[in-house]
Amino acid sequence: MNIKEVLVNTEEYFEKNNIDNPRLDAEVLLAELLDMERIKLYVNFDYPLKEEEIAKYRAMIKKRAQHIPVAYITGHKEFMSLDFYVNEDVLLPRPETEIIVEYLIDHFQEKDMDRINIVEVGTGSGAIMVSLGHYLENSRILGVEIDEKALEVTKKNVEKFSLSDRLKVTKGDLLKPLIKRGISNVDLLVSNPPYISEEEMHTLPPEVQKEPHKALYGGRKGLEIYEKLIPQSLEILKTNGMIALEIGHKQAEDVKKILFHNNFKDIEVRQDYADKDRFIIAYKG
Repeated sequence: MNIKEVLVNTEEYFEKNNIDNPRLDAEVLLAELLDMERIKLYVNFDYPLKEEEIAKYRAMIKKRAQHIPVAYITGHKEFMSLDFYVNEDVLLPRPETEIIVEYLIDHFQEKDMDRINIVEVGTGSGAIMVSLGHYLENSRILGVEIDEKALEVTKKNVEKFSLSDRLKVTKGDLLKPLIKRGISNVDLLVSNPPYISEEEMHTLPPEVQKEPHKALYGGRKGLEIYEKLIPQSLEILKTNGMIALEIGHKQAEDVKKILFHNNFKDIEVRQDYADKDRFIIAYKG
C-alpha cells in the first residue's frame, strides 16, 4: 500500500469510529511515523510503505480509534511554538492557555525588573512554566506538582529546553512546601488547576476523559482548589504581587468572590478565543 491508499483507508476507519478530524489525524500520525512534514505526504503519495511501517501505523490508528488523543500517541504537543514531551500522566496543553502565557510574557517584559520570581502550582507537562522561562530570560521559576509521575514529565521538559539553571520543581500539595520554607518574595503565582465540576465530568468528550482525572476534577462545584490556593497565596506573594488563574467559563463570579474576600484588588476577568471567561488576574492588596 502507498501513502495515498493508507490515508484513504485510515480516514474511513476513523469516520466509522466517530473521530472528529479523521483526515487530519490520519496525516499527523503517518507523518510522525515516517518522520516527515505533513505536506510531504502529498508529494510522496505513491511511496510504498514497508510491512513494518504498516504494522506500526495500524497500532497507532487503533489507539486513536479508541479516542486516545493524538499527542499521547506521538508523545509530543506544541505550545507557545515549543515542542513539549507529553504522556498520559499529564493534561495536554491547550491553545487557550497560550492566551494567559502571552499576556504574562508581555506584562513582565514591559516592566524594568532585574529578576522575576514566579511560582506555578500544578505544573503537569511544564508547558506554562517552561514557556515563561523560555521567553522571560530574567525569570526564576519554581514549579510545584503533587503527582510524582507528572513531576517527571515537568523535569524532562525543563531539561529539554536547557532551563534547569533557572527553573526548579518540587513535589508538594499546592503552596505548602513554599510556606514551610518561608518564601514570601513571589512576583507572580500562576496556575491552571483542576476546575471541572462533578456535573461537568460526565459530559466531557471521549478524548478528554482519557486525560488524568486528578488534573481535571475540581470537586463538586469545581472550586475546591481555588478555595485552598488563593488564601495560601497571600503568604508567598509580595504586596502587589500578581495571581493568574485559569478558570472554567462559568466560574468567574465565584472565583472573583474568593479573591475579593482574601483582599485581592484590581481583579480582571479575561476571555479565550471563543469569548468565554477563561482567566482571572488579580493583585495582592
